[in-house]
Amino acid sequence: MASDKSVMAVIRAARPTLCNKFDKIAFAVHASFLASGYVLTATGPQADYDSALSNPSTDEVSVDHWNELDDEYAFVYPNPEKGSKKVLVKCLVMNDKFLVDAFV
Repeated sequence: MASDKSVMAVIRAARPTLCNKFDKIAFAVHASFLASGYVLTATGPQADYDSALSNPSTDEVSVDHWNELDDEYAFVYPNPEKGSKKVLVKCLVMNDKFLVDAFV
């Protein structure tokens, strides 16, 4: 599990462009995964496809386009230390609430 200091270190190093309060929350979720040893393999529109989990690629990608979708965020992560299973994290803003769901 990531510590608050390691999550803040990831956020400071990335210097993300944050457009609203929900961008801040979504990026904190993302930084928590990175600080826990996961690797980002898809984000934004590329992570929102049904095939995102079945794609065999484990190549790390940049965080570009992570907040390109309106009121939703998507990230795909494998954890090299825990095997080849990937996690799809989807975040959705609905009625001024921020919802997070993760699929393996």
